[in-house]
Amino acid sequence: MAEAVHRDSAVLMRSLGKEDLARQAEMFAARVRFDLDDPVAAQRLYGLARDLRELSSRGSLLDKVLEGALTLSRAERGNVQILDPETGSLTIAAQHGFGAEFLDYFAVVDDAGAACGRAAAKRAQIVIADVGADPGFEPHRDIAAASGFRAVQSTPLLDLAGRLVGVISTHYPRPYHPSVRDLMILKRYGELVGEAMATHL
Repeated sequence: MAEAVHRDSAVLMRSLGKEDLARQAEMFAARVRFDLDDPVAAQRLYGLARDLRELSSRGSLLDKVLEGALTLSRAERGNVQILDPETGSLTIAAQHGFGAEFLDYFAVVDDAGAACGRAAAKRAQIVIADVGADPGFEPHRDIAAASGFRAVQSTPLLDLAGRLVGVISTHYPRPYHPSVRDLMILKRYGELVGEAMATHL
């Protein structure tokens, strides 16, 4: 019922030329559908989100956000980047598993070559299953090899209105593509995290 109401609202908003409100209604409908399709995962994610809202400091929040993403994606390396609203660039605010070379190289991302930049530009999940075979990632292959990853997924962190607040990325040592279910869980996690982060930032 709630899903249908949101989808009907999206159609109405689009017919009135209110594209932002239509996308927001579609986002709410997708959230309801996710909760209905996978209630166990939804309950787990809501528990993680509740824990995030109880943290008082930004640093603790971002570390916990990254910990949750690494656990959900079964990855050993990852990072959280925050959007600078003035420049549109991403800056690393939390990371696990990377050395200084990686952190210096990706300290500020303002292009759409890397997975995180693509996710920010498109406000959509991006998976590069093999950085060695992805033409757009070619400029970054050396740092990927030096940092020990061959695959990466990046998920945008969106607030309740669908605005981008950051990106969370997880990295894998071999070519890899997460399952559809895993990506759906990370996408929903990105929305819940974005809402929690918008309160703190």
